[in-house]
Formats: sequence, structure tokens, C-alpha cells
Amino acid sequence: MNIKGILRSTAAKIIAFAGIVGCFAAAVFIGENAIAGCGRDGMIYQFETDFSQSSYMAGQVNNTAVTLEAALEGGISRQEFEQQTRDFPGSYYGVMNGKVISNAELSDSATQNAAFYLIARPDDATQSNISWYYTPFGDEPIDDSFDDEPIDDSFDNEPTDEYNVRSNYPLGTVIRVCVTSEQAAQYQEIWSAQKNTFAHTIYIVLTLTAAALALFVYLLFVTGRRPEDEEMHLVTLDRLPVEGNVLLFWSVLGLAGGLNIALAAEIANGSSEMTFLLMPSVAFLTAAFAFALELTLSLVRIIKNRSFARQCWCVRFVRWCRRGVRESTRKLMHLLTHDYKTRNVLLLFFGYTVVLEFLAVVFGAAGVVFLGTGWFLAAGYFLARRIHGFERIVDALHRMRGGDMESRLTDMPEGVFAAMAEDINSLGDGMQAAVQNEIRAERMKTELITNVSHDLKTPLTSILSYADLLCQMELTPEEANDYAKIIHQKGLRLKNLTSDLFDISKVRSGVEQMNCERLDAATLVRQALAEQEKAIQTSGLALKVTLPEKELPIRADGRKMSRVLENLIGNCVKYSLHGTRVFISLAERDGQAVLEVKNTANYEMDFAPDEITERFVRGDAARSTEGSGLGLAIAKSYTEACGGAFEVTVDGDLFKVRIVFPVCTE
Repeated sequence: MNIKGILRSTAAKIIAFAGIVGCFAAAVFIGENAIAGCGRDGMIYQFETDFSQSSYMAGQVNNTAVTLEAALEGGISRQEFEQQTRDFPGSYYGVMNGKVISNAELSDSATQNAAFYLIARPDDATQSNISWYYTPFGDEPIDDSFDDEPIDDSFDNEPTDEYNVRSNYPLGTVIRVCVTSEQAAQYQEIWSAQKNTFAHTIYIVLTLTAAALALFVYLLFVTGRRPEDEEMHLVTLDRLPVEGNVLLFWSVLGLAGGLNIALAAEIANGSSEMTFLLMPSVAFLTAAFAFALELTLSLVRIIKNRSFARQCWCVRFVRWCRRGVRESTRKLMHLLTHDYKTRNVLLLFFGYTVVLEFLAVVFGAAGVVFLGTGWFLAAGYFLARRIHGFERIVDALHRMRGGDMESRLTDMPEGVFAAMAEDINSLGDGMQAAVQNEIRAERMKTELITNVSHDLKTPLTSILSYADLLCQMELTPEEANDYAKIIHQKGLRLKNLTSDLFDISKVRSGVEQMNCERLDAATLVRQALAEQEKAIQTSGLALKVTLPEKELPIRADGRKMSRVLENLIGNCVKYSLHGTRVFISLAERDGQAVLEVKNTANYEMDFAPDEITERFVRGDAARSTEGSGLGLAIAKSYTEACGGAFEVTVDGDLFKVRIVFPVCTE
């Protein structure tokens, strides 16, 4: 058996599936076992980088300070305070209005030397080195009786001995809480041990996760495949609707995961009596994960079998609604605009009914039957012939619009339809002759330009070579050197013109081969700007370029689109008003990549936008600047040959080119 057969074998798939489930079970068990081990001493380590940032110790200090404040204000008794702070490892000292609660004599300096401390006074900002704390002595006064006392203005000038001017708390009120390094040593030791445990656990869990992901990727490729063929083989579970698959996935995995997380949280909070549920919980979560994994692989097989839309009720319902609306709209529009027989028959019967009503009143029942029948037969025959002739004319016009100029209308009913048919036949003959003449003229023009361009290349190459040699020599008289340079410059211009003529002739005649591929439009613009950087810097123009940060893919010929951008930027450099700004923007709009180039012209633009893209048409009617009038024609031809749209807009002195390509989604 070859390697592909081994990889697609049932045994290999079972081993991979069991490996993923085993890695998951091992990761969950190791993680929860680590949580259970730390839960016996309490979760002191909470993923801090250093023990000095310990949230656990900060909570101890903060809770003691809050409880001490409540005891000083009389909110709880001293016994309740001692009961709530019996596990506090540090020292505290609080005094208010002569009432002192402490387990040690603490000064500010001694408190501030501790590893964790908090000092709070009502008339000063709280001092602390813990990561978070609740500020004691809030805005509420401890005695509301002062609100009804008359205000003594002398109080503002001189504080009394009993109260501080900045608060309603008595002078000398202070809370000091601290934990020294010696007192926190046992917690630091536990913190370090828990940190090492979690680091080791995370390393193992990440290793197991990487292994499970590798096996999962392998299963994604081989699920549904067999060694003997390339067909997609489904199983019974794959017949389940997509919605049922997703619902089962989240129900089973969500229930098992929720129960497991709740149990882990209880164990982490010190509920050691629930540790016996750890193994059953891991087993239940593993079974749920295995079932969810199989549901995921079933969904992958459905997608690979291209039956996702067929098995998804939501997609089927949306398609059914869309198909019904489209079909109803089509039938209604066809009835109103195309089905002339149906519409006219309805009108005929409506008229027939009106006539019958009229005859019934005038002649009675016998006359209604006789005259009504004759009216219906005559009207039906006349209308049927006219409808048939009208439909033939409409059909002929449709064929002519589609390019069929050779079809002719014969045996038409006498009258207006026969005359219309004769006119349509004459129109077809004239259009066919005109099209043939235009095609012949265009072909001759293209062949002429192509042949002339090709024939000019050889003498031009010789002229340029000899002119270049003359430019390198010291000629006499001195004016000869200038003449040689002029010959070389004009020869280069003629060579570029010949090359442009050759290029546009090829693309207009359909001979040019387009190698369209997936390209990043933003990268194309950046490359074009980099190639024209020197010309832009010497032009005195300011470029404002707006490009998307992410990739904007299109399908086009990279070489041809580079030529398009080169022509557009070159036109901006040559024909923009000195000192103005040129705006180049690229963005995605409604699924299309839109490139816009805008500049202010240095001449009066009195031409139509659709004329400027024709061959040899220049915006500078005086033709006082260099240029052949082929740049925009080549740019438009290349853009349309690659499947894009090229549009020119003129607004006063503002010249704007807009190129649109569909965004490539493959």
C-alpha cells in the first residue's frame, strides 16, 4: 500500500481521532488537576509577573482596611471585625475620635517600609503600593447632625480642635494596614510554587494542543476519502441537516463545558469536598468533545461533497423565496411587456363583454348570441393575424439588435405591417453594408498602421544608432553637435510613436495576447509611482496618494496595467498646471476596485471626454507639447482588454480618469 493509501486508511483515521481526543482529555485533566492542587491553599497566584503585584495580597490589605473603617465608624462590632480579619497575616492600626482598633503600633514610616501597605486619612490622599484598593473615608459624613447646624463664618478662618476643615471626620483619624516581607513569606512561597505549577501546566497543555491541531488538520484532509478512489464517502451522521449539526455541537459541548468550568471554579475557591467529581467531569467533557469533533468532521465532509446548501434549511429557504419572487416578477413583467397575445386577448374579451351588454339591451337575447358570435370570430381572426405579424417584427428587431443582419421578413399581413417589414429589410441591408465597410476600413487601417510601424523600425534603429555615434563625437562646426542631438531626440520620439502605434494596432485588432492573473491593485500603483518618482520630483507637482492598507486583488495583465498607469502618471507630469496637486486614490466600492487619477490641466480643455481617448486626439489642440495622442487610447484599450472599465471626466480645469475592475474573490 502506498503512502496515500496509508494516510486514508480507516486505522490511521481512528488513531488520529483517538489522538485528538486523548490530547484534549489529558490537557483538561492536567489543567484541572493543577487548579485543584492550588485550590487547597487558595489561588494566591493570579498570573502576575512578580509577587509585589500580587492581587491576592492587595485584596487582603484592601479588605482589612475597608473592614477597619466599618469598625471605627460603628458599622460592625470589634468582635465581628476580629472574626472577619482572623486570617489577615499583617498588621493594622486605626483611630477615630479616640477609638483605637489595632494589633500593632504602626507609624507612617514603619507602614511604608512594608511590602504591602495602605495609609488613609480623610484629609489627605490615600497612600498605598498595592495594585488596587478601595479609598476609605468616602464622601458620606460619619455624622449627619452637622447638616442642620447654622454655618459659622469663623470656621472658615480657623479650624477647631475637634474637626478638620477638609472633612466631617475628627482630626487625627487614620487607618494603617500593612504586610511585611516576613509576614508575606509563606504566601510568596505558595505564590512561587503555584506559578511554577501553572507554567509547567501551560507548557504541557500547549504541546498537547499543537499535537491535536496537527492531527485535526490531517483529519480535515482525509475525512470522507478512501484509498481506492477520489470520491467523497458520507456516513449516516452526514445526513443530519446543518442546523441540527450546529445545534447538537453547541448543546453538547456547551453543557459539558459549562459544568466543567463551574466545577473548576468551585475547586479553585477551596471546595475540596468536590474534588471527587473531577474525574467524572473530565470524562463527560471528553465524551462531549469527541462527539463535537465528529460533528465537525461531518460538516467538513458535507462541505467537501458540495452539499452544504442542499442540507442547510436556511439556505434552501432563502433560495426558495428568491426563486419564487424572481419567477413571479418574471411572469408579471412578461405579461405586461412581452406576452402581447395574452394582454390583447384580455382586452378583446373585455370589449366583447361590453358589446354583449350593449346588444342585450338593444336587441334582446337572440340578437346577443348571433351578433356576439360573429363579432368574436371576426375580431379574433383580425387580432390573431395582427398579433402574429407584430411578434414577427419584434423578433426581427431583436435579431438585428443581436447582430443578425441577414434575416428577412416575408409573407407579412397587408397594411402597415407589410410596410414596416419592407423598411426593416432595407434597414438591415443598409446596416449590413455599413458594418462590412466599417470592418473593412478598420482592418485596412490596422494593417496599414501595423505594416508602417514594422517597416519604420529598421531605418529608425539605424538612424538612432548613427545619431548616437555622432553625439559622442566632437563635430565641426560646433553647431553640428546640436544638430546631432536634435536628430537623436526626434528619432527617439518617432520610435516611441511607432511603438505606440504598433501596440494599439495589436490590441484593437485582437491580436494582442492578454496574460490575465491575480494582481494586487495597490502594489501596481506603488510600483508605477516608484518608477515615475524622478519625473514627479522634477515636475513641481504635489501628489496626494490614498491607497488601502490591505490587498485589493484584481484579475488583469500586470505588464499592460503597468503601461496604463505609466501613461496616466506621465500625462499628469506633462499636462498638469505647475505647483498644483495630483490626486491618486484606490478603494473598494460595491465589490469593485476603483482607481481615480485627478489633476488640474495647464491648458483650456475644450474637448469632449469621449473624444480624448481616440487615437491621435490630444487635449492640447495647439500640439505645443510633446505627445502623440495615443497615451489615453492605449490605456483605455489595455484596460478594456483586461476586463476593466475606463472613463474620462472633465470639469472645468479638472481632468479625471476612473478605472474600475471587479474585485477578484478567488
